Amino acid sequence: SSGINAEYGDSTPRVMFYLVLLQLVQFALSGRPDKGLSSSDELALRDRDQRIPRQPGCFCLRSSLHNHMCSDDFVIKAKIVEDTMGRGSSRALRGYQILVKDIFNLPPNDKLKVGDKVAIYTPASNDFCGTSFVRKATYLLSGRIVDTILVVTSCDYSRKWGTVTPSIMKSLEVLPNKRHCTCTIFGCNGEVCGTQDKSSMFNVFETSKCANKKDTLQERCYEDYGQCRMSNRGQCSWKNHKKPKVCLNVSRRRFRSLGDT
Repeated sequence: SSGINAEYGDSTPRVMFYLVLLQLVQFALSGRPDKGLSSSDELALRDRDQRIPRQPGCFCLRSSLHNHMCSDDFVIKAKIVEDTMGRGSSRALRGYQILVKDIFNLPPNDKLKVGDKVAIYTPASNDFCGTSFVRKATYLLSGRIVDTILVVTSCDYSRKWGTVTPSIMKSLEVLPNKRHCTCTIFGCNGEVCGTQDKSSMFNVFETSKCANKKDTLQERCYEDYGQCRMSNRGQCSWKNHKKPKVCLNVSRRRFRSLGDT
């Protein structure tokens, strides 16, 4: 079974993961995925599948949209048009055709445009942090561009568009921003907005204490309503610090009332 390290923190383990994933993609694909594969490519693909190394477990740091906006190669709104499993996919990678509906973050030299129909790929195995999507559903997605290929995993950000809150939309408008990206979100439940150096110190000394401090309600409220920003005084803080707390109080009251029924 997959082992998930669900603490918040810096992106160093994710970078190392993508170095391994880069090797996986280079083994598994030939040419740009959105152009399809010739019959000879597919034969070569199947041959390379036999030599792809397997490793147990998926280990990555769960992170907030803020952190993904500041570190990932792309953040887009996309509709899943087709699951291409069996056509342009392999036993190593699963492909989806998507319709790009909006772009929030992309490298300056990338040619991806709103309205494009392209392929995205995810590891087919959960052991390689593969993920899955529902056909015809629209998502907010983040991921990496590996040799011009869009790659998404369970370590990246994925959320159905219908659940995106106004606070998240505001973050999509503001980020990525070099000034605000000097701040990062960390803590056992993503409840701390601080500087990168404080995040690194937390990862070194505090993450081992998080096992008994997981709070799904706190995590969801800060994700839905928190906006981590750099103030005019040069300090990282929650711009709307009251909203996550209001959400948390209301959610806990509802949870307790359900328990009493």
